[in-house]
Amino acid sequence: MSALAGADVIAQNGPVTPTTDPVTGWQLRDGTFSDGLSSNGNYFYSQALGQKFTVGSGQTVTIGSIDFWGSSEYINSQAPWTETTLSSNVYAIQISILRITPGNNQYPVVHSWTINTPLITQTLTGTYVPEVLSPVFQLSTALSGNKTLIGGDYLLSIGGLLTDADGDAFAWTDGQADGSQPATQAYATVGDIPTEWGRWSPAGDGTSGAFVLNGTVVPAPGVLALMGLAGATRRRRRH
Repeated sequence: MSALAGADVIAQNGPVTPTTDPVTGWQLRDGTFSDGLSSNGNYFYSQALGQKFTVGSGQTVTIGSIDFWGSSEYINSQAPWTETTLSSNVYAIQISILRITPGNNQYPVVHSWTINTPLITQTLTGTYVPEVLSPVFQLSTALSGNKTLIGGDYLLSIGGLLTDADGDAFAWTDGQADGSQPATQAYATVGDIPTEWGRWSPAGDGTSGAFVLNGTVVPAPGVLALMGLAGATRRRRRH
């Protein structure tokens, strides 16, 4: 399932343009290991990535679905490029939206969905992770509940939930934004120190997460008023 018919794009950071491996000729896209927030930093990589996005001032959006790009490890596979789904160790994907609060690096979660991986549409993209050559997928799912967001800055965190904490992990594919601009900054939280999980810090340049968040955008009241005025003007001209 990709974007719903007639849906608006709420926010997006498309996947990074692939590079060509000079030896194999394969198309490559890298990514960052990202765990679901409910893992509490207890997995092998002990990190989660959050991608900043903004809902315009005065707007209200209703979330409908998401497309994102990612890959996984295949530790016990000799030929990971033959895999057609994410590793079964990634039993679910957790998608969380957090509200950025200025002056505080512990952002509250406003919405979260945990979706079993078999229920997510997984489409091979023909691109691969450098060196390990595991396939990159476009991953698509509905986000239930008609959850809404008001104007402001948010983090979108997408991470894997794992059966074996030390087994195959999920990696969120890099987006086009390189994280060097405040509007598209990526953040990370790490759990090497238990008290640090849930505290978000800016990630290095070149790090971001690829996604398209779909739904319905309700314009700010002033915009609606202008739209109504334009309609009234057109009606007067007809008469």
